[in-house]
Amino acid sequence: MSNLPERIGNYRLERQIGRGGVSQVWLARHRTLRTRQVAVKVLLSQDPEWIERFTREAEITSQLRHEHIVPIYDHGYQSPFHYTVMEYVEGGSLRDLLNQRGRLPLELAAHIFFCTAAALDYAHAHGVVHRDISTGNILVDHNGKRVFLADFGIARESGKPPMTTVNKVMGTRGFLSPEHASSATAVTHLSDIYSLGVVLYVMLTGDLPWPYKPGLGDDGGPFAPPMSLRDRGVTDVPAALDTIIRTMLALEPSKRYPSAQAAADALKQALNRHTSTTQVMTSAPASTPSTPASPPEEPHPVEKALAPDLLKAPMQEALTRMNELNDPREIARLLNDWSDARPWLRRPALGRLAAIRQIGHRNVYWYVLRVLYETREPARSAEEPDYQMIEIKLEREPGRWEVPLPAPQGFENDPGGIVRIPGTTRVVLCDDCKGIGRTICPRCNGSRRVPAPADPGLPGDPMPGSPATVASASASVQVAAPPRLIPCPDCQGSGGLHCKRCDGTSRLVVHKTIRWHRRAATMTEHDNLPKVDEQWLQQRCKKRKIYCEQAQGGFRSEWRLVPGIQTMIEEAEKRLDPDTRIVLSEVIVHFIPVTEIVFDLNEWTVTKGVGGKRRSREPVLYRWYIYGFEKLLPDDWRFLNRDRIVALGATGVSIVVTVALILILVL
Repeated sequence: MSNLPERIGNYRLERQIGRGGVSQVWLARHRTLRTRQVAVKVLLSQDPEWIERFTREAEITSQLRHEHIVPIYDHGYQSPFHYTVMEYVEGGSLRDLLNQRGRLPLELAAHIFFCTAAALDYAHAHGVVHRDISTGNILVDHNGKRVFLADFGIARESGKPPMTTVNKVMGTRGFLSPEHASSATAVTHLSDIYSLGVVLYVMLTGDLPWPYKPGLGDDGGPFAPPMSLRDRGVTDVPAALDTIIRTMLALEPSKRYPSAQAAADALKQALNRHTSTTQVMTSAPASTPSTPASPPEEPHPVEKALAPDLLKAPMQEALTRMNELNDPREIARLLNDWSDARPWLRRPALGRLAAIRQIGHRNVYWYVLRVLYETREPARSAEEPDYQMIEIKLEREPGRWEVPLPAPQGFENDPGGIVRIPGTTRVVLCDDCKGIGRTICPRCNGSRRVPAPADPGLPGDPMPGSPATVASASASVQVAAPPRLIPCPDCQGSGGLHCKRCDGTSRLVVHKTIRWHRRAATMTEHDNLPKVDEQWLQQRCKKRKIYCEQAQGGFRSEWRLVPGIQTMIEEAEKRLDPDTRIVLSEVIVHFIPVTEIVFDLNEWTVTKGVGGKRRSREPVLYRWYIYGFEKLLPDDWRFLNRDRIVALGATGVSIVVTVALILILVL
């Protein structure tokens, strides 16, 4: 920019080395310390919001003192420009490096990733979310050894009021997380991990993980799982890198690595050809006595089949716990604490006596299967009078299970109701009235008249059976008078009645209906527990949720790969019949980590051979378990302080005997 001064503070501007939307970065040299070169970032905008952001960036960066975060030397104002003086990194941005080379070798990409992850993890630990992790904001020197995370211009500090409006989107397109696209205020440290995963993918392939930039603009596509590295033509990297990248780019933040360091650890293990599961067997250090180490166990089916959807934070906690308990000193501390909790009952100093021979770790899983069944009875015909004579749309008649119903409202029983099947409606003439709206009167049979009722007679007429009545009857036999007819009182002399079936409309609307209802069921299972009272375990150890996913219309295929879940699915399927299907299902998985330890207490057994001669001398080995994130040891009679218990028992007996003797003497 032509109106920039030649000097900013104590530094003389030499040449422009970078440019942003509202700022420029210049290579500058100290006016007296001529060998000292720095980078000076100059804010070109005079907008108050950008000035506040620029100042906050300098303040945040100055507080983050890390070997992979660009250090700030000075910040100030020289009218009309605000500026920041920082270390000059001879090289350029990672974006420039990729533009030159296309893609990076795995070793260099991993080095840049580790350095950036370390800087990011440090920032997150200090409550700072970067919100703009991209190849343009990572600086790499000319030989690739020194790596710096830069540009905290839109970073957010925890506990500080946000500067971003709720619906404003900020960041670099292509590197934004799904949370970025909804709102900048929704971005968390897990969003930075997502963006870092995009950076790793770009370093390995030279392209974004999708053939488009998701989320923004008319050309933006949906957020989706990344293309595999192989699909991008990258075949010279461990296959586990695809899993690592998919985890970092999980659409749900809770399924990403809980920290940048956890992602870096996973990458290191992949490069070292080790798994990152918590289910491994680890031998104790060589300084302790050891028995032959058991081979590593296969990853649990949960960790293999459900891996993409596992919540990563509890798995990371389990991994941290495993690393802590791989240290025999930590196990010794737990054993000593167990002894000290009840010194009068338990063997003292158990941790100091124990020689750890073997340490093993695994997770015990609990499963919950929730199922929502829907029953649809066979279709039945229904009819109603055609009152409105509305136009009936022609449409395909769906099958019974294709009829749309209200969406399930969770796993709750629903009494349901009766619904009409589309495409089954037709209009017909009423059979009862033959399409005229009236039916023949059953009393007069349509003649409109019926015989008049017999005349009961007038007062004073002869009584029946009297001589006068008999004489009158004899006379009538000879001259029969015609019956007297009257209009039919039922049809009012019309000969017909209002048709009840069609209600006089002469037409019927006929259709098919189905009756439906829903009922919910819950089933539970768990892995075999290693020699522990289940009630004690569930009361003392907190289970962590690691998985919760739903399926529409049945079960996910990967669920059947877990034996415990498959058992519940088989039970759920036994309740099906031709009229009942599953419309919604959900699997929830919790777990408790368990550590198995094998140790000896310097106790030996002697096996005698032929003739009573000693044949061998072997240590007595004990197998015990440490449960949960709480690292609890259950009670075990094998480690009771028998000498003290015997002494206390003897003392108690002596006291009882003494008291009894005293009472005898007194009485």
